[in-house]
Amino acid sequence: MKKIILSVVALFVFTNVFSQGIQFEHGTFSEALAKAKKENKMVFMDCYTTWCGPCKYLAKNVFTQKEVGEFFNKNFVNVKMDMESEAGKPLMGRYQVSAFPTLLWLDGDGNIQHKTMGAGDAKSLIGTATLALDTENNWSGLNKQYKNGKRNSEFMQKYIMASTKAGIDVKEAVDNYFSSKKPEELINSEDAILIASSVKSTSNKMYQFVLNNKTKFYAVAEKAQIDQFLEGTMMRELGQCLRKGDEGAVEQKKKELLALDANIGTKVIAFMDVNLLSRGADKVKFYQAVADYGIKYDFDNSNNLNRYAWTIAEAKEELSKELLDTALKMAKRSVELDANFANIDTYAFLLNRVGQKEKAKVQAKKSVELAPEDQKKDLWASKFLSGEIK
Repeated sequence: MKKIILSVVALFVFTNVFSQGIQFEHGTFSEALAKAKKENKMVFMDCYTTWCGPCKYLAKNVFTQKEVGEFFNKNFVNVKMDMESEAGKPLMGRYQVSAFPTLLWLDGDGNIQHKTMGAGDAKSLIGTATLALDTENNWSGLNKQYKNGKRNSEFMQKYIMASTKAGIDVKEAVDNYFSSKKPEELINSEDAILIASSVKSTSNKMYQFVLNNKTKFYAVAEKAQIDQFLEGTMMRELGQCLRKGDEGAVEQKKKELLALDANIGTKVIAFMDVNLLSRGADKVKFYQAVADYGIKYDFDNSNNLNRYAWTIAEAKEELSKELLDTALKMAKRSVELDANFANIDTYAFLLNRVGQKEKAKVQAKKSVELAPEDQKKDLWASKFLSGEIK
C-alpha cells in the first residue's frame, strides 16, 4: 500500500514538473474566486464557446506554450468557461461578453480588473496579462481615475480605447471627449483611431464628420483604416436590416447609405449581394461574384484579395479557367502588395490548381520558410511539399 501511495505522489510531482501551458481549475467559478481571494491573486477567465475558431486557436496554440503557462500559473487562478453552458450564461450577461474569445481578469470579489476581446499570439497575451496586473493602468484603474474626475486628452484617449477593446460601453465618456474638442482638433491619427473604435452608427455626428472630411483624415491616418471604419459601419447597419428580413427596411437603408456617400454605399451594397449569394445553392455564381468584387473594389487591399483568392482556391466545385485565372491574379496581386506566408500559401495553392506545379513548389517553399514555427504544419504549402496533397 505504501508503495502505491508513493507511486501516485511521484506521478503527481512528475506531471507538474513536466507539464506546460496554463493549468486551469476544474472547480466552480465561486471556488476559483475564493481561491484567488485567499492567495491574493486575480482570476483569469477564458470566455469561449465550442464553435469559436479563435477560441480553439488560443486553447491549442497559445495557452499550451511554456512561457505562457509559467506567467499565468504564477500570477493568476485560471479558469475556462463555456459561455453557452448553464454556468456560463449568467456570467455572459454579468460581464457584458458579446464576442469570443473574451478574456477577463477579476478580483476575488468578481469585479472586472481588465478585459479584452480576440485572440493573439503568446507575446501579446503576456503583454495584456502584464497590463492586467498594473492596478493603475488596467481598465479598472483607468475607470477609477475617470470617476474621480480625470479628463485630460491623453488620459481620455487611453481610457476610451481600453474600454472599447474590453467591449465596455462608456458612451458618456466618448460624447464628453468629442464635444470638448473643436472639430479641426480631431483630425489626427490618435483621434482617428479613437473614432473608428468607438463610433458604431452612421447617424453619429462623428461618423459623418469623418465621412465629410475623409480626405483630410487620409492625410493623418492610414487610408485603409479610415475606409474600413466608414464601410464597416455601413455594412453593420445593412446587415442588421437583412437579418430582420424586412425587405422594405433593407431598401430604405440602401437609399440612406447611397445618400451618405454614393461610392462607399455602392461598394457596401455590392459586398452584401456577394454575401447573400454565399448562402445560395449556386456556389459557382458566388465564387464568380467574389472574383468580380475583388477585382473591382479591393485590388489594392492585400488582406482582402488573399481572402477572396483563398475562398475560390478551396472550392470543391469545377470552376472555369477564366475564374481560376482571376483568382490567381488576385493572389499574385496580394503578394505584390504585401508578401507574407499566408498569401504566398494561397498563391502556391492556386498555381497548383491551374496546373503550374513547379511554380507552385517554389512559392510553397517560400511560404513555409516565412511561416512561424507553430503555424508551419497547418499550411497548405507544407502538406503539398510533403506529398500529402497532390
